[in-house]
Amino acid sequence: MRSASPTVTPAPASLAAHGRSSAPETAVPAASRSIRPRPLRMIAAAVLTLLLVVSQLALSPGTSQAQPEETKKGEKIYVTPDNLGDGAKPPQPVGTSWLVGDLDTGELQVAQNIDKKHAPASTIKLLTALALVDVLDDPKQKVTAEFEDMEIDGTKVGLMQKNDYTVDTLFHAMLMSSANDAANALGRAAGGQEKAVALMNEKAQALGMTNTRAANTSGLDDPNQYTTVADMMKLAWAVTKNPRLMEIIGTQTYKFPGGTNPETKKKFKGYEIQNHTKIVGRVDGGLGLKNGYTTTAKGSFIAVAERDGRTVVSALLGAENNSRQAAVDLLEWDFAQTSPQTVTTVPVGAAAAPTPTETASGSGGDAGGAADADAVSATEAAQGSSTVTAIGILPLALLGGGVLLLVAAIVFWVRLRKRHRALS
Repeated sequence: MRSASPTVTPAPASLAAHGRSSAPETAVPAASRSIRPRPLRMIAAAVLTLLLVVSQLALSPGTSQAQPEETKKGEKIYVTPDNLGDGAKPPQPVGTSWLVGDLDTGELQVAQNIDKKHAPASTIKLLTALALVDVLDDPKQKVTAEFEDMEIDGTKVGLMQKNDYTVDTLFHAMLMSSANDAANALGRAAGGQEKAVALMNEKAQALGMTNTRAANTSGLDDPNQYTTVADMMKLAWAVTKNPRLMEIIGTQTYKFPGGTNPETKKKFKGYEIQNHTKIVGRVDGGLGLKNGYTTTAKGSFIAVAERDGRTVVSALLGAENNSRQAAVDLLEWDFAQTSPQTVTTVPVGAAAAPTPTETASGSGGDAGGAADADAVSATEAAQGSSTVTAIGILPLALLGGGVLLLVAAIVFWVRLRKRHRALS
Protein backbone atom coordinates (compact mmCIF):
# COMPACT_ATOMS: atom_id res chain seq x y z
CA MET A 1 0.00 0.00 0.00
CA ARG A 2 1.39 3.36 -1.00
CA SER A 3 0.84 6.45 1.15
CA ALA A 4 -0.73 9.41 -0.63
CA SER A 5 1.74 12.17 -1.55
CA PRO A 6 0.99 15.90 -0.92
CA THR A 7 -0.37 17.77 -3.91
CA VAL A 8 2.28 20.01 -5.41
CA THR A 9 1.31 22.59 -8.01
CA PRO A 10 4.10 22.92 -10.57
CA ALA A 11 5.57 26.38 -11.10
CA PRO A 12 5.51 27.95 -14.57
CA ALA A 13 8.37 26.77 -16.71
CA SER A 14 9.92 30.23 -16.98
CA LEU A 15 10.05 30.59 -13.23
CA ALA A 16 11.13 27.08 -12.56
CA ALA A 17 14.06 27.62 -14.84
CA HIS A 18 15.34 30.39 -12.54
CA GLY A 19 14.65 28.34 -9.43
CA ARG A 20 12.59 31.05 -7.64
CA SER A 21 9.02 32.28 -7.15
CA SER A 22 7.61 35.17 -9.25
CA ALA A 23 6.22 37.38 -6.45
CA PRO A 24 6.21 37.67 -2.65
CA GLU A 25 2.46 37.04 -2.44
CA THR A 26 2.92 33.51 -3.88
CA ALA A 27 6.04 32.63 -1.88
CA VAL A 28 5.84 29.65 0.45
CA PRO A 29 6.22 30.65 4.12
CA ALA A 30 9.48 29.68 5.80
CA ALA A 31 7.78 27.29 8.19
CA SER A 32 6.23 25.49 5.25
CA ARG A 33 9.48 25.42 3.27
CA SER A 34 11.11 23.45 6.08
CA ILE A 35 8.67 20.63 5.50
CA ARG A 36 9.94 18.11 2.94
CA PRO A 37 7.72 15.28 1.75
CA ARG A 38 10.72 13.18 0.59
CA PRO A 39 12.04 12.33 4.10
CA LEU A 40 8.54 11.32 5.08
CA ARG A 41 8.38 8.97 2.14
CA MET A 42 11.73 7.52 3.12
CA ILE A 43 10.54 6.97 6.69
CA ALA A 44 7.34 5.34 5.50
CA ALA A 45 9.27 3.16 3.06
CA ALA A 46 11.71 2.11 5.77
CA VAL A 47 8.90 1.20 8.15
CA LEU A 48 7.09 -0.68 5.40
CA THR A 49 10.28 -2.57 4.54
CA LEU A 50 10.72 -3.47 8.21
CA LEU A 51 7.13 -4.64 8.30
CA LEU A 52 7.60 -6.87 5.26
CA VAL A 53 10.83 -8.37 6.64
CA VAL A 54 9.28 -9.08 10.02
CA SER A 55 6.20 -10.57 8.36
CA GLN A 56 8.46 -12.88 6.38
CA LEU A 57 10.26 -13.94 9.57
CA ALA A 58 7.03 -14.55 11.41
CA LEU A 59 4.96 -16.21 8.73
CA SER A 60 7.30 -18.00 6.34
CA PRO A 61 7.73 -21.73 7.04
CA GLY A 62 11.17 -22.85 8.09
CA THR A 63 12.59 -19.43 8.90
CA SER A 64 11.84 -18.76 12.53
CA GLN A 65 12.00 -22.53 13.12
CA ALA A 66 15.23 -23.05 11.21
CA GLN A 67 18.03 -25.29 12.45
CA PRO A 68 20.96 -23.75 14.34
CA GLU A 69 23.73 -22.50 12.10
CA GLU A 70 26.13 -25.21 13.11
CA THR A 71 23.65 -27.87 11.96
CA LYS A 72 22.24 -26.21 8.88
CA LYS A 73 21.50 -28.90 6.32
CA GLY A 74 22.00 -28.76 2.61
CA GLU A 75 24.93 -26.34 2.70
CA LYS A 76 27.71 -28.91 2.64
CA ILE A 77 27.88 -30.88 -0.57
CA TYR A 78 29.47 -34.30 -0.63
CA VAL A 79 32.39 -34.51 -3.06
CA THR A 80 34.51 -37.57 -3.80
CA PRO A 81 37.83 -37.32 -1.91
CA ASP A 82 40.99 -36.88 -3.98
CA ASN A 83 42.42 -40.08 -2.56
CA LEU A 84 40.48 -43.30 -1.98
CA GLY A 85 43.59 -45.51 -2.06
CA ASP A 86 45.23 -47.71 0.53
CA GLY A 87 45.78 -45.85 3.79
CA ALA A 88 43.64 -42.86 2.81
CA LYS A 89 41.00 -41.50 5.15
CA PRO A 90 37.53 -42.92 4.45
CA PRO A 91 34.90 -40.79 2.69
CA GLN A 92 32.65 -38.68 4.91
CA PRO A 93 29.12 -38.60 3.47
CA VAL A 94 26.84 -35.71 4.40
CA GLY A 95 24.00 -37.35 6.25
CA THR A 96 22.69 -39.11 9.33
CA SER A 97 24.43 -42.49 9.34
CA TRP A 98 26.53 -44.77 7.17
CA LEU A 99 28.74 -47.83 7.16
CA VAL A 100 30.94 -49.96 4.95
CA GLY A 101 32.29 -53.41 5.59
CA ASP A 102 32.46 -57.11 4.76
CA LEU A 103 28.97 -58.45 4.09
CA ASP A 104 29.90 -62.06 4.86
CA THR A 105 31.52 -61.46 8.25
CA GLY A 106 29.75 -58.28 9.34
CA GLU A 107 33.07 -56.59 10.09
CA LEU A 108 32.87 -52.84 9.54
CA GLN A 109 35.72 -50.56 8.55
CA VAL A 110 33.58 -47.42 8.81
CA ALA A 111 30.67 -46.98 11.20
CA GLN A 112 28.74 -43.74 11.81
CA ASN A 113 25.57 -43.79 13.94
CA ILE A 114 24.84 -47.33 12.74
CA ASP A 115 22.03 -47.91 15.27
CA LYS A 116 20.29 -44.55 14.81
CA LYS A 117 16.69 -45.00 13.62
CA HIS A 118 15.74 -43.13 10.48
CA ALA A 119 13.14 -43.24 7.73
CA PRO A 120 14.24 -45.79 5.10
CA ALA A 121 12.56 -44.36 1.97
CA SER A 122 12.54 -46.88 -0.89
CA THR A 123 15.27 -49.10 0.51
CA ILE A 124 12.41 -50.71 2.47
CA LYS A 125 11.32 -52.25 -0.85
CA LEU A 126 14.09 -54.81 -0.36
CA LEU A 127 12.26 -55.96 2.75
CA THR A 128 8.99 -55.90 0.81
CA ALA A 129 10.53 -58.13 -1.85
CA LEU A 130 12.11 -60.52 0.63
CA ALA A 131 8.87 -60.86 2.60
CA LEU A 132 6.60 -61.37 -0.42
CA VAL A 133 8.78 -63.37 -2.81
CA ASP A 134 7.94 -66.66 -1.12
CA VAL A 135 4.23 -65.84 -0.83
CA LEU A 136 4.04 -64.83 -4.49
CA ASP A 137 6.12 -67.76 -5.65
CA ASP A 138 4.64 -68.03 -9.15
CA PRO A 139 6.32 -65.41 -11.37
CA LYS A 140 3.59 -65.83 -13.98
CA GLN A 141 0.72 -65.13 -11.60
CA LYS A 142 -1.46 -62.31 -12.94
CA VAL A 143 -2.33 -59.31 -10.81
CA THR A 144 -5.01 -56.87 -11.96
CA ALA A 145 -4.06 -53.28 -11.32
CA GLU A 146 -6.55 -51.11 -9.45
CA PHE A 147 -7.07 -47.39 -9.19
CA GLU A 148 -5.48 -47.32 -5.72
CA ASP A 149 -2.23 -48.46 -7.32
CA MET A 150 -2.37 -45.61 -9.81
CA GLU A 151 -3.12 -42.89 -7.27
CA ILE A 152 -0.29 -43.72 -4.85
CA ASP A 153 2.26 -40.95 -4.29
CA GLY A 154 5.86 -40.96 -5.42
CA THR A 155 7.66 -42.78 -8.21
CA LYS A 156 5.47 -44.98 -10.40
CA VAL A 157 6.05 -47.25 -13.35
CA GLY A 158 2.66 -46.48 -14.87
CA LEU A 159 0.26 -49.29 -13.99
CA MET A 160 -3.10 -48.94 -15.71
CA GLN A 161 -6.17 -50.02 -13.79
CA LYS A 162 -8.04 -53.10 -15.04
CA ASN A 163 -4.91 -54.30 -16.83
CA ASP A 164 -3.15 -57.51 -15.82
CA TYR A 165 0.55 -57.71 -14.92
CA THR A 166 2.59 -60.71 -13.91
CA VAL A 167 4.15 -60.92 -10.47
CA ASP A 168 7.54 -61.05 -12.17
CA THR A 169 6.84 -57.79 -13.99
CA LEU A 170 5.75 -56.10 -10.76
CA PHE A 171 8.89 -57.24 -8.93
CA HIS A 172 11.05 -55.84 -11.74
CA ALA A 173 9.20 -52.52 -11.64
CA MET A 174 9.47 -52.27 -7.84
CA LEU A 175 13.14 -53.17 -7.53
CA MET A 176 14.48 -51.62 -10.75
CA SER A 177 12.37 -48.46 -11.09
CA SER A 178 11.43 -48.14 -7.41
CA ALA A 179 7.78 -48.11 -8.50
CA ASN A 180 5.38 -47.43 -5.64
CA ASP A 181 2.37 -48.50 -7.72
CA ALA A 182 4.00 -51.90 -8.29
CA ALA A 183 4.81 -52.23 -4.57
CA ASN A 184 1.18 -51.46 -3.74
CA ALA A 185 -0.08 -54.03 -6.26
CA LEU A 186 2.22 -56.70 -4.85
CA GLY A 187 0.95 -55.94 -1.36
CA ARG A 188 -2.63 -56.43 -2.55
CA ALA A 189 -1.68 -59.68 -4.28
CA ALA A 190 -0.15 -60.98 -1.03
CA GLY A 191 -3.44 -60.50 0.82
CA GLY A 192 -3.67 -56.75 1.30
CA GLN A 193 -1.45 -54.00 2.64
CA GLU A 194 -2.00 -54.88 6.29
CA LYS A 195 -1.00 -58.50 5.76
CA ALA A 196 1.95 -57.53 3.57
CA VAL A 197 3.28 -55.15 6.24
CA ALA A 198 2.86 -57.86 8.86
CA LEU A 199 4.90 -60.23 6.69
CA MET A 200 7.58 -57.56 6.33
CA ASN A 201 7.85 -57.08 10.08
CA GLU A 202 7.97 -60.84 10.62
CA LYS A 203 10.80 -61.10 8.12
CA ALA A 204 12.67 -58.24 9.78
CA GLN A 205 12.34 -59.97 13.13
CA ALA A 206 13.58 -63.26 11.68
CA LEU A 207 16.66 -61.49 10.31
CA GLY A 208 17.45 -59.88 13.66
CA MET A 209 16.57 -56.41 12.40
CA THR A 210 15.63 -55.26 15.89
CA ASN A 211 15.59 -51.55 15.04
CA THR A 212 13.37 -51.81 11.96
CA ARG A 213 9.64 -51.38 11.63
CA ALA A 214 7.70 -51.37 8.34
CA ALA A 215 4.47 -49.42 7.87
CA ASN A 216 3.94 -49.75 4.11
CA THR A 217 5.33 -51.63 1.12
CA SER A 218 6.64 -48.61 -0.77
CA GLY A 219 8.82 -46.67 1.68
CA LEU A 220 6.69 -43.53 1.67
CA ASP A 221 7.23 -41.55 4.85
CA ASP A 222 5.38 -42.76 7.92
CA PRO A 223 6.20 -41.87 11.53
CA ASN A 224 5.99 -45.58 12.43
CA GLN A 225 8.42 -46.69 9.72
CA TYR A 226 12.14 -46.69 10.42
CA THR A 227 15.37 -48.65 10.16
CA THR A 228 19.10 -48.32 10.79
CA VAL A 229 22.14 -48.84 8.60
CA ALA A 230 23.10 -51.83 10.75
CA ASP A 231 19.73 -53.42 9.99
CA MET A 232 20.13 -52.48 6.33
CA MET A 233 23.32 -54.54 6.31
CA LYS A 234 21.44 -57.54 7.70
CA LEU A 235 18.78 -57.03 5.03
CA ALA A 236 21.41 -56.80 2.31
CA TRP A 237 22.95 -60.09 3.45
CA ALA A 238 19.57 -61.87 3.18
CA VAL A 239 18.71 -60.37 -0.22
CA THR A 240 22.04 -61.43 -1.74
CA LYS A 241 21.25 -65.02 -0.72
CA ASN A 242 18.02 -65.02 -2.75
CA PRO A 243 18.81 -65.95 -6.41
CA ARG A 244 15.43 -64.82 -7.76
CA LEU A 245 15.67 -61.35 -6.25
CA MET A 246 19.31 -60.94 -7.23
CA GLU A 247 18.47 -61.79 -10.83
CA ILE A 248 15.87 -59.02 -10.85
CA ILE A 249 18.15 -56.56 -9.05
CA GLY A 250 20.92 -57.34 -11.53
CA THR A 251 18.71 -56.49 -14.54
CA GLN A 252 19.71 -53.19 -16.14
CA THR A 253 16.81 -52.74 -18.59
CA TYR A 254 13.41 -54.39 -18.80
CA LYS A 255 10.58 -54.26 -21.33
CA PHE A 256 7.50 -53.11 -19.46
CA PRO A 257 4.27 -54.25 -21.16
CA GLY A 258 1.64 -52.06 -22.73
CA GLY A 259 -2.09 -52.48 -22.30
CA THR A 260 -5.50 -50.96 -22.89
CA ASN A 261 -6.98 -47.80 -21.44
CA PRO A 262 -10.22 -49.00 -19.80
CA GLU A 263 -11.94 -45.66 -20.44
CA THR A 264 -11.01 -44.98 -24.05
CA LYS A 265 -10.35 -48.62 -25.02
CA LYS A 266 -7.24 -47.34 -26.77
CA LYS A 267 -4.22 -49.62 -26.69
CA PHE A 268 -0.83 -48.29 -25.61
CA LYS A 269 2.59 -49.72 -26.32
CA GLY A 270 5.08 -51.08 -23.85
CA TYR A 271 8.26 -49.24 -22.95
CA GLU A 272 11.67 -49.86 -21.49
CA ILE A 273 12.47 -49.24 -17.84
CA GLN A 274 15.94 -48.85 -16.36
CA ASN A 275 17.60 -49.82 -13.12
CA HIS A 276 17.67 -46.68 -10.97
CA THR A 277 20.30 -47.96 -8.54
CA LYS A 278 23.03 -47.83 -11.21
CA ILE A 279 25.45 -50.18 -9.50
CA VAL A 280 25.32 -53.23 -11.77
CA GLY A 281 27.39 -52.62 -14.90
CA ARG A 282 28.70 -49.30 -13.59
CA VAL A 283 30.75 -50.35 -10.57
CA ASP A 284 33.46 -52.99 -10.80
CA GLY A 285 31.90 -56.18 -9.44
CA GLY A 286 28.67 -54.34 -8.63
CA LEU A 287 25.78 -56.54 -7.53
CA GLY A 288 23.33 -53.67 -7.04
CA LEU A 289 20.76 -53.41 -4.35
CA LYS A 290 18.60 -50.30 -3.75
CA ASN A 291 18.35 -46.53 -3.67
CA GLY A 292 15.72 -44.35 -2.03
CA TYR A 293 14.70 -40.75 -1.45
CA THR A 294 11.90 -38.67 0.04
CA THR A 295 11.99 -35.05 1.13
CA THR A 296 11.68 -36.13 4.76
CA ALA A 297 13.96 -39.18 4.73
CA LYS A 298 16.50 -37.60 2.38
CA GLY A 299 18.70 -40.03 0.48
CA SER A 300 19.12 -43.68 1.45
CA PHE A 301 21.26 -46.26 -0.31
CA ILE A 302 22.44 -49.86 -0.08
CA ALA A 303 25.23 -50.85 -2.47
CA VAL A 304 26.98 -54.21 -2.74
CA ALA A 305 29.97 -55.26 -4.86
CA GLU A 306 32.11 -58.38 -5.03
CA ARG A 307 35.80 -58.52 -5.95
CA ASP A 308 38.39 -61.26 -5.49
CA GLY A 309 36.02 -63.37 -3.44
CA ARG A 310 35.18 -60.57 -1.03
CA THR A 311 31.72 -59.01 -0.80
CA VAL A 312 31.50 -55.44 0.52
CA VAL A 313 28.38 -53.49 1.44
CA SER A 314 27.86 -49.80 2.04
CA ALA A 315 24.70 -48.29 3.46
CA LEU A 316 23.54 -44.72 4.11
CA LEU A 317 20.53 -43.05 5.70
CA GLY A 318 19.54 -39.39 5.71
CA ALA A 319 22.05 -38.42 3.04
CA GLU A 320 21.67 -34.75 2.14
CA ASN A 321 23.00 -35.19 -1.37
CA ASN A 322 24.97 -37.49 -3.70
CA SER A 323 23.96 -40.63 -1.80
CA ARG A 324 24.86 -42.96 -4.66
CA GLN A 325 28.30 -41.41 -5.14
CA ALA A 326 29.00 -41.58 -1.42
CA ALA A 327 27.95 -45.24 -1.31
CA VAL A 328 30.17 -46.09 -4.27
CA ASP A 329 33.11 -44.17 -2.81
CA LEU A 330 32.79 -46.10 0.45
CA LEU A 331 32.94 -49.36 -1.54
CA GLU A 332 35.97 -48.23 -3.54
CA TRP A 333 37.78 -47.06 -0.43
CA ASP A 334 37.14 -50.31 1.41
CA PHE A 335 38.32 -52.50 -1.47
CA ALA A 336 41.51 -50.41 -1.71
CA GLN A 337 42.58 -51.06 1.88
CA THR A 338 45.16 -53.87 2.16
CA SER A 339 44.94 -54.11 5.95
CA PRO A 340 41.53 -52.65 6.86
CA GLN A 341 40.89 -52.09 10.55
CA THR A 342 37.64 -53.44 11.96
CA VAL A 343 35.94 -50.81 14.10
CA THR A 344 32.88 -52.91 15.03
CA THR A 345 30.94 -55.94 13.85
CA VAL A 346 27.30 -56.26 12.86
CA PRO A 347 25.93 -59.80 13.24
CA VAL A 348 24.52 -61.04 9.93
CA GLY A 349 22.87 -64.28 8.85
CA ALA A 350 22.65 -66.95 11.52
CA ALA A 351 24.57 -64.76 13.96
CA ALA A 352 21.80 -62.13 13.76
CA ALA A 353 18.86 -64.54 14.01
CA PRO A 354 16.93 -64.22 17.27
CA THR A 355 17.07 -66.99 19.86
CA PRO A 356 13.93 -69.11 20.44
CA THR A 357 13.18 -67.03 23.55
CA GLU A 358 13.38 -63.80 21.58
CA THR A 359 11.22 -65.28 18.82
CA ALA A 360 8.54 -66.33 21.31
CA SER A 361 8.31 -62.80 22.68
CA GLY A 362 8.88 -61.15 19.32
CA SER A 363 5.43 -59.67 18.90
CA GLY A 364 5.61 -58.09 22.33
CA GLY A 365 9.09 -56.76 21.55
CA ASP A 366 7.86 -55.28 18.32
CA ALA A 367 5.01 -53.57 20.09
CA GLY A 368 7.46 -52.26 22.66
CA GLY A 369 9.67 -50.96 19.91
CA ALA A 370 6.72 -49.20 18.36
CA ALA A 371 5.79 -47.73 21.73
CA ASP A 372 9.37 -46.55 22.24
CA ALA A 373 9.39 -44.96 18.80
CA ASP A 374 6.06 -43.26 19.47
CA ALA A 375 7.35 -42.01 22.82
CA VAL A 376 10.46 -40.61 21.18
CA SER A 377 8.36 -39.00 18.46
CA ALA A 378 6.06 -37.47 21.08
CA THR A 379 9.01 -36.13 23.06
CA GLU A 380 10.64 -34.67 19.96
CA ALA A 381 7.32 -33.16 18.91
CA ALA A 382 6.84 -31.56 22.32
CA GLN A 383 10.38 -30.19 22.31
CA GLY A 384 9.91 -28.90 18.80
CA SER A 385 6.61 -27.28 19.75
CA SER A 386 8.11 -25.47 22.73
CA THR A 387 11.07 -24.36 20.63
CA VAL A 388 8.80 -23.03 17.92
CA THR A 389 6.69 -21.21 20.52
CA ALA A 390 9.73 -19.61 22.12
CA ILE A 391 11.31 -18.67 18.83
CA GLY A 392 8.00 -17.40 17.44
CA ILE A 393 7.54 -14.74 20.15
CA LEU A 394 10.30 -12.46 18.84
CA PRO A 395 9.11 -12.11 15.22
CA LEU A 396 5.52 -11.66 16.36
CA ALA A 397 6.61 -8.91 18.76
CA LEU A 398 8.60 -7.28 15.98
CA LEU A 399 5.58 -7.59 13.71
CA GLY A 400 3.41 -5.74 16.22
CA GLY A 401 6.10 -3.09 16.68
CA GLY A 402 6.39 -2.65 12.93
CA VAL A 403 2.65 -2.13 12.62
CA LEU A 404 2.68 0.49 15.40
CA LEU A 405 5.61 2.29 13.78
CA LEU A 406 3.82 2.33 10.45
CA VAL A 407 0.64 3.72 11.99
CA ALA A 408 2.63 6.36 13.91
CA ALA A 409 4.46 7.39 10.74
CA ILE A 410 1.18 7.78 8.85
CA VAL A 411 -0.38 9.84 11.64
CA PHE A 412 2.73 12.04 11.85
CA TRP A 413 2.74 12.55 8.09
CA VAL A 414 -0.99 13.45 8.03
CA ARG A 415 -0.49 16.05 10.76
CA LEU A 416 2.46 17.60 8.92
CA ARG A 417 0.45 17.70 5.73
CA LYS A 418 -2.43 19.48 7.48
CA ARG A 419 0.05 21.95 8.93
CA HIS A 420 1.55 22.49 5.51
CA ARG A 421 -1.88 23.27 4.04
CA ALA A 422 -2.75 25.63 6.88
CA LEU A 423 0.47 27.61 6.46
CA SER A 424 0.17 27.72 2.69
